Order: sequence, then C-alpha cells, then structure tokens
Amino acid sequence: MMPVGTSSRRAAILAVAGRSFLRHGYADASMDGIAAEVGGSKSTLYRYFPSKAALFAAYVEEVATLACTALAAVEVEGKEPETVLADTARAYLDLMLTPSALAVTRLVMAEAGRFPEVGRIFYERGIQHSEQQIAAILHRLAEHDGPGWRSLALPGAAAHFRALCEAGPHEGCLWGRCEPVSGEEIARAAGQAVASFLHGWLGQGNREAVGRTTVPSRWA
Repeated sequence: MMPVGTSSRRAAILAVAGRSFLRHGYADASMDGIAAEVGGSKSTLYRYFPSKAALFAAYVEEVATLACTALAAVEVEGKEPETVLADTARAYLDLMLTPSALAVTRLVMAEAGRFPEVGRIFYERGIQHSEQQIAAILHRLAEHDGPGWRSLALPGAAAHFRALCEAGPHEGCLWGRCEPVSGEEIARAAGQAVASFLHGWLGQGNREAVGRTTVPSRWA
C-alpha cells in the first residue's frame, strides 16, 4: 500500500493534471506546467509518472474507476433481469454524463487523430474496463435466470449494451446539445436501452448464435 503522504501527493498531481489536460488539451499540457502548479520539481513529478502518456493514463483510469465502482455496486441477486439491466444502464449513464467524464471523452475525440496513444489509453483504461464490469453482470444473469438468458454471456453482449446506453442523451451531450440531463431523462434512456438490447440480443437477431436457447416470448 502507498504511504499516506505519497498517496495524497499522487492524488494532488492527478487533480492538477486533469485540469491541465482539459484546459489545454493533451498536446499543450506540459509536465513543466503541471509540476509548477502542483508545487514541486519536474523530477519529483517524473518519480510518480515517467511520462506524460503515463500521467494521462492514470488520469483516465481514475475517471474510469468511478464508473466501475458504480457498476460493481449493482445488485443482481433476487431481482428480475430487466430491473438489473435498467440499474446497470442508469449507473453507467449517471457516471458517463458527469462533466468530468464528458470532458475527458471530448478531449480524447479531439486528440486521438494526432496522438493515437491517447485513444488507445482511453479505450483500454476506460471503455474496456466498463465493458468488463457490464459483462460480469450479464454473465451472472445468464447463470441464474434460465436458458432464455444464456445469450447474455456471448462475446459482444457487453459492448452492444454499452453502445445502446450511449446512443441517447450521452451522445447529445458530447456534442453540446442537451447538457445537463435530468434523472428522469436518464431513467427513460436506460429503459429504452434495455428494451432495445433485449429485443435485439435475445430476439430474432441472435437466434442462430444462441442455437436451441429459448428466447423469452416478450422479447421475441
């Protein structure tokens, strides 16, 4: 475990770095400027993070950890699958629609063309981590809710579910059209994502992959 002083220093660096990345962009954010704002030498900064890419990766991972923590808290046992999926969608959207998550997503969209490592870091540390959490929930549903739900464990299900969650107000917010979003709008978007997911993934589009699995009639 990191000593308390070291941990707090690292957190302070990440807070300053995050503001710098969002204010100046990845290209123009400098390790010199970040070190000066934190209050210390650049050599001290490099002891914590050996490069600007490593610092950006840690910042993205910190933002992604919030989403993963929220997803990990979704309760599965004793609930209907539709309720679990709606809870999952709301937890994901609640975090992805925060100003910090929207800001870092916009930053990556703007910088990934010039700096492919920025896009790779965001995908690996952010998107893939979230999908792994969603996949864990889908696997638990597939194990506990009968043969009609086994296709939830198929490869690609988590990515499909995540994309449907992002297709509503999240996409609008990224382009500055509908920020902020109310809790009622988030709940409605979550419900629409779940309905589309169940209809598409458990319905006609996935019968061949599922084989003889019985699809719940209300989604067929």
